[in-house]
Amino acid sequence: MTEDALKPSKQFQKMATKSVWAIALFIFTYLFLIALSIGLTILSCYAGIMLVAAKPMFITFMLCAGLCSFGFLIVFFLLKFIFSSNKIDRSHLTEITEAEQPRLFNLINSIVEEVGTHFPKKVYVSSEVNASVFYDSSFWSMFFPVKKNLQVGLGLMNTISTDELRAILAHEFGHFSQRSMKVGSYVYNVNQIIYNMLYNNEGYNNLVARLASLSSYFAIFVVLAGKVVSGIQYLLTKVYDIVNLSHLALSREMEFHADTVAAHVAGSKPLITSLLRLQLADYSLDTVFNYYSKKISVNERTDNIYPQQYFIMNFLAKVQRLSIDGGLPQISEDYNKKFNKSRLVLKDQWASHPGTEDRIAHLKKLNIPLKNHQEGIAIDLLNDKEDLLKKITEGIFSRVNYEKSPAITSFKQFEEEFVRENAINSFPEVFNAYFDYRNPITEFEDDVFEKPVQPFNINAEELFSDENLALIFESRSAITDLDTIDRIDAGAIKIKSFDYDGQKYTVADCKKLIDQLKKEVESNDKKLKDFDHRIFEYFRFKASEQQQTETFKAYYSKYISVAETFNIQQKVHQDLLDATSFMNATTPFEIIRQKMLIVKNEEVKFKEKLSELLESADYESLITPEIKERSTAYLNVNFKYFAGTLYFDEELKVLFAAMDDFAYLITEYHFKTKKALLGFEASMEVSVLNA
Repeated sequence: MTEDALKPSKQFQKMATKSVWAIALFIFTYLFLIALSIGLTILSCYAGIMLVAAKPMFITFMLCAGLCSFGFLIVFFLLKFIFSSNKIDRSHLTEITEAEQPRLFNLINSIVEEVGTHFPKKVYVSSEVNASVFYDSSFWSMFFPVKKNLQVGLGLMNTISTDELRAILAHEFGHFSQRSMKVGSYVYNVNQIIYNMLYNNEGYNNLVARLASLSSYFAIFVVLAGKVVSGIQYLLTKVYDIVNLSHLALSREMEFHADTVAAHVAGSKPLITSLLRLQLADYSLDTVFNYYSKKISVNERTDNIYPQQYFIMNFLAKVQRLSIDGGLPQISEDYNKKFNKSRLVLKDQWASHPGTEDRIAHLKKLNIPLKNHQEGIAIDLLNDKEDLLKKITEGIFSRVNYEKSPAITSFKQFEEEFVRENAINSFPEVFNAYFDYRNPITEFEDDVFEKPVQPFNINAEELFSDENLALIFESRSAITDLDTIDRIDAGAIKIKSFDYDGQKYTVADCKKLIDQLKKEVESNDKKLKDFDHRIFEYFRFKASEQQQTETFKAYYSKYISVAETFNIQQKVHQDLLDATSFMNATTPFEIIRQKMLIVKNEEVKFKEKLSELLESADYESLITPEIKERSTAYLNVNFKYFAGTLYFDEELKVLFAAMDDFAYLITEYHFKTKKALLGFEASMEVSVLNA
């Protein structure tokens, strides 16, 4: 690798200089505080000794000890970080060796040699979609070199190519490829020191409590020492903000530098493609975990989660019509931008990493061709792959408490059930996920079904094109942008300026921009409602064309009725949820008593709707014996929930369980009715295609 690749950018050097000045500020402040505290300690001890010398007796001896402890506590507070260390939890990691995994270690060796850094002290694998270099740190890490460890997630290796793994590991080693990167380590450790003095005070507080309990003489001086320490913490808080901001700004530049190193080792493309896929890979693994969390109650698990993660990733990619190359989904920038149409750009000074879009733009600008190409998926580098994956899976499930020894679900069982559940919980593909975000329109004139139909010269695929669906995401992004700018205007987000739609704005411009966005949100809402009407008219035309008008009317009328009921049910549930929200925060007893009157009032309406639901034949198939038992028990009792100064926790559990059951039942029934309507509409489209 060329020296230019390892040379930090001008922006990096600028941020490093700022960080050095921030460290200098801390050192000056800290030495000043140390000198002050030592002087105060000497003065306290001298005063105590003089007091004893003037009048030797028990009280003066105790006062002398108290004065000495006063000074000692302040000095110890300022020096305690020297004795502390930050040890990384390794309980979820499994160490691997070169003898066990020679191909993976060969890859690591080649990267280490090219980057010009040291081989990791130890290499670990974990279950995660992640890779990192880590080490146990302490105050002395700034003066003595510490060998780093490498952690590679099998959930990552399972979802990236070998080229992408090379790029990711080169990025991690790139953080330690230059002496100038040591600045980041110093800033990090200074941050840890201040953080320790500000927040890691459990041991110090225990010492203070023990001293105070020895005698009332000590307690007086402990309180005085606490006042001085509070003043020191206030000053350090201000320094912490300066050092931390410098650290975060430098961290962002360090990420760009590490990306540059990765590009020179593997080329720009592998890191770009892995960055774009990581969210899907992480979501796929979470989906597997969620699936088996629901299986705990029936004592089921798997012996290998990784084939299932891989299956879900590619299954979802096919559903989203993404291309698959080399066994891996290829996600484009345009695909990501499809869901995020925000035009608001905030420079987050508290972010430790640059955004994915900024990193990709940086890598594209480098435009380094693919290097050191190797075929295959990264997980195939592992020897005895199945055994290792099963070992890691075993470690995951060993932390779960099953009632009895769990049965092992085969991959085929998982695949069949996942596909079946996905089909049950999804709307027909013909709608291109439009109705994942919106409901069919229900606001019509009374005679809408009797009006003459208008012919359409398009099909559903054209109607539900990505171009037409873009309005949904534009509308959602505009609402989010409006909310953010509203918070900037109110001072909830502290920022001096921001970019919107390519133009720079200040806080003073917020009100004008808010008015503009409100009009845009209203316009988008009207356009979406007009499009909803167009969709309705399209399927009304289809029904007429296929002589199914009455069937279409029956499905749609049923949905309108259920949607209207659902809206009422949702409001009753939300009103009770809002009424009980104060229970999540510390609230004065008198306020609790007042708010409980509102809770009981809202509960009357909630119980009425819950009773109606339990008696309705429409919900019968959804009401399990457990739900029936819980709901009936709740309805038959009039709980108080609070009296005197205490909440009745068992009663509140029953209330919130009833609310959860109610929300599940109304949501599921609305979903089933909506899907029935959409299924019928989709069948009319299929009928035309098969004709």
